[in-house]
Amino acid sequence: MYDLMKFLGKYYRSERGNVLMTFALASIPLLMGAFAALEYMDMSGVRDHLQAAADAGALSGARQLAIAATTGGDSAITATAMSVASQTMDNQHERSVSEFTASIGDARSSVTVEGEAHYKPLTGLLGTQARLIRVTATARTMQRTPLCVLQTDDRGGINVRQTGQIRAGGCAVHANADINVSSGGLIKADLVQAVGSISGPVEPTGQDGALRIDDPFANLDLSLTKKTCQLAGPVLPIHLGAGTMDLPPGLHCLPITVLGSGVLHLEPGDHYFFAPVIMTGNSRLEGDDVDLVFGGLNVFNFSQQATVRLTARRSGPMAGFLIATSRDNHGVFTIASGRVSQLLGTIYIPGAQLVVDTGGSVAQDSAWSVIVARSITLRQNPVLVINSNYAGSGVPVPQGVGPSKTPVLTQ
Repeated sequence: MYDLMKFLGKYYRSERGNVLMTFALASIPLLMGAFAALEYMDMSGVRDHLQAAADAGALSGARQLAIAATTGGDSAITATAMSVASQTMDNQHERSVSEFTASIGDARSSVTVEGEAHYKPLTGLLGTQARLIRVTATARTMQRTPLCVLQTDDRGGINVRQTGQIRAGGCAVHANADINVSSGGLIKADLVQAVGSISGPVEPTGQDGALRIDDPFANLDLSLTKKTCQLAGPVLPIHLGAGTMDLPPGLHCLPITVLGSGVLHLEPGDHYFFAPVIMTGNSRLEGDDVDLVFGGLNVFNFSQQATVRLTARRSGPMAGFLIATSRDNHGVFTIASGRVSQLLGTIYIPGAQLVVDTGGSVAQDSAWSVIVARSITLRQNPVLVINSNYAGSGVPVPQGVGPSKTPVLTQ
């Protein structure tokens, strides 16, 4: 028995050495495979970073196509594209050296960025020479999808409640936050997209995770809204219950309330309101070749059966604008009448809210409308109609909206 145990012990020690050697030899290809996989993942990460940088450069260059005449032409566009790509790629990966070139496509409708990276191997299992990685990105301007509704802030979003609808045939609805549509509501447009999420009925299917669209009118001169009204002597607000009041352009410092059968007629020109404008009852607000600019926290409120028919400026610095606000105006502009049938022009209230709270149609008689607002909310059962008949209206569309050149990646 003792001899048997001794023999088995010797055999075990001998076999254990062989097993360890066998295991070590068998592990070599496994370890090589693991390191090769690690190398491949590392190189794929460089490719992904390179592609993202090329995408960013192409999109940036395509955005500049619309203003090439004032920014130095094609060379400035390609320089911008390459600069953005390089900055995006910078310091993304310590074992690669990247280079970018950019070109403008036929008919100046696209920008292509090509990127190259010389990848330095991590382990040498895939070779010791630097590997060349190439990517291409092309961004094409969206000339066939005009931008007509832009929600500007990263909060607030576009909210359609109950059975409300936004109908924007022929143009794009974009939110820099979320789009929320109740189960009985609808947004129908050529394109609906949001930086955040999209919920509820949207036709066609909305695109979430979109790129942010910055305020297209951030450089618009609204310096007159900084003026203050100085009234001499006792004054009373304007209260019109009947008849017609012709209001010349300029600064309007008193609250205006029109009710009953009163008619407020705005004469052509720029109207700066430093007090609220309230239209109610069966009143009427009308004006052709006008813009209404609200300073401070002043707003309009159209309610009950008030009729509103307005057409924006045809010329001058405010050409194409119908309603605008100072940038510190965070008020609530309310349309609570189903007889607000014509709002031809651009509603630019970047820091304020637009609330449509009525059971009727709004802006349906306008050749075209554009809305740029911090948030847009539809309550009750309104149908907000955003037409896009830009040609022939006599009112120019401000640069940055309407038939826009917002780029999309196509390659």
